[in-house]
Amino acid sequence: MLRMILSRLPLIGRLFPPSTRVDATIPVEHRANNQDVALILVHGFSGDTSATWSGFVQLLLEEPRIASWDIFGIGYASSLRIDVPGIWSADPDLTLLARGLRTTLSLPPFKHYQRIAIAAHSMGGLVAQRALLDDADLAHRLSHLFLFGTPSNGLGKAGPFGCLKRQVRDMASQGKFITSLRKDWTDRFDGQTSFTLRVVAGDRDEFVPTSSSLAPFADAVQAVLPGNHLEIVRPGTHDHLSIILVVDALTGSNAERPAVDGARLAVELGDFHAAVETLLPRVADLDDTALASLALALEGVGRGADALSILSQHYKQGMASSTEIMGVLAGRIKRRWLTERVATDLTRARELYLSGLHNAEATQDHEQAYYHAINVAFLDLMALPLSSSIPPEVISMAERALNHCQSAPESHWRFATEAEGKLLLGNLRQAEKLYARAIKLTQSPREQTTIYLQAIRVAERVFGEPGVELVERLFGVANQ
Repeated sequence: MLRMILSRLPLIGRLFPPSTRVDATIPVEHRANNQDVALILVHGFSGDTSATWSGFVQLLLEEPRIASWDIFGIGYASSLRIDVPGIWSADPDLTLLARGLRTTLSLPPFKHYQRIAIAAHSMGGLVAQRALLDDADLAHRLSHLFLFGTPSNGLGKAGPFGCLKRQVRDMASQGKFITSLRKDWTDRFDGQTSFTLRVVAGDRDEFVPTSSSLAPFADAVQAVLPGNHLEIVRPGTHDHLSIILVVDALTGSNAERPAVDGARLAVELGDFHAAVETLLPRVADLDDTALASLALALEGVGRGADALSILSQHYKQGMASSTEIMGVLAGRIKRRWLTERVATDLTRARELYLSGLHNAEATQDHEQAYYHAINVAFLDLMALPLSSSIPPEVISMAERALNHCQSAPESHWRFATEAEGKLLLGNLRQAEKLYARAIKLTQSPREQTTIYLQAIRVAERVFGEPGVELVERLFGVANQ
């Protein structure tokens, strides 16, 4: 009987191509510089940290944009041999592997990282999902989860080998492990994870169908890359889409933002999620400062519509009277107008900024005054036809903002406002020096992105291509 079973093991081998060796649950250090964030690579069934991720790791180590991330591999026991306790050691089931992953990440060196990202291949993605569901602290610390070719909906029935191989049994689509995993994931996250999630399928993956790798998740987090089950995690060049996907996610890159430190971004996003979890349940009792913090946190995690709704409701109820809340609400409406170009949004944002300006001037609050004034000037400029010259009222409002800057403490916001004012007054060189000072003082990627997005629009409108080139060079966009 045993001989017959052993003779049929190649069938499993064709389903899950084996690697040359198997690792225990021991971390492999690829870059360990005691930084704030770490990327953890987890292999799949019958894989190991060296064979599965070797090319991937080397390309990540050569990528300067994620130099602030430490990189580790974590292996576990998984082989093609059948589990026959008493004859040889049996491989652990997926629940036990998940517990092992949780334990490893709770101990040094991983316990010292503020944020952790996990990239998992195949069955490793099931282990990672179970670990996150069973460990609230790990889920809180997680910044990103990449699932490459993971059978999240299982792989059909376990078949004749399910009773012989625990890990194969656990991957059965109707089995206890998969059904519990999917139910618990829906109950826990309900479509809104506190971390960046990307689920990736290969367009020629013969082992894990998209109904299992992609279907359990929202369209917005799905990606399909060229390659089979193994090729999607074995890139050969830096421009391989799997490398681009991971690096862009870790650095928050997109077409509209400047280059940022991926480590700072991961920590900041984690702080935003924590703020939302703490403040949102108590929104009705928040004061102006806490309400502004909640709105910024919601915006930071991609929930801008929720931020706008909460601020609008708060403002209409007369609970928010400070110029800071007016500015936060105006900023949300301004960004929506820039995207959708609805005229009523322009009018409402301008009204809020003007009201905030008058209130700030009445109380001699120069920081709030220059903030509101420069945004009125910005809106008036952006509302003009592209071919229009800068009208006197925009110049006058820019000078008004600059006057308040002279009476305000030095900060990145003050220097950015002065730089924008100089752009509006036609002085590109002075603007360059002031933006450089502002960038040097920024404390987070969000702050740098906020300054950049307004600067690039004003520079383009006032100076055309030379202005765009200067701003992109200052913020590092041209070198991406």
